[in-house]
Amino acid sequence: MNARARASIFSISLLGAIFALSTPALAPGTLGLDEVLAAVKTEPKLVAEIERELKKDGRKADRVTCMGARHGNQWKYLGGARAAPYSCVIGKREITIEADRAYFDAKGQNLGDVEHASFDEAKTFRETNFRWTWTAAGAGR
Repeated sequence: MNARARASIFSISLLGAIFALSTPALAPGTLGLDEVLAAVKTEPKLVAEIERELKKDGRKADRVTCMGARHGNQWKYLGGARAAPYSCVIGKREITIEADRAYFDAKGQNLGDVEHASFDEAKTFRETNFRWTWTAAGAGR
């Protein structure tokens, strides 16, 4: 392999590494619907819709597994914490819930959204402006 080809491969690898390290890294992870309900409790219409679907299907929230974004290990205090978007299959329907997220430091100072918050300073986050859609289970797959 000539020097020019090695330089090109190195450049592409370096750009990939920079991109990977600069993104906020939220990967999927499981959580219970009861945890999702706790996260969205400030949105009574959403909670009511989920509870109605549970009742219709004869299920309990703590028996339904959902998917949510998971903060990566680069978050000093939040590594592993789940966040929106959430996706839950309840019977024959699936709900997808999105939200705006703001991060806060130990003193409660707003650090901004996921693109601006410091991995080392963000101690908590708050989700607001919930948006949700229902589809037939498995329709989006």
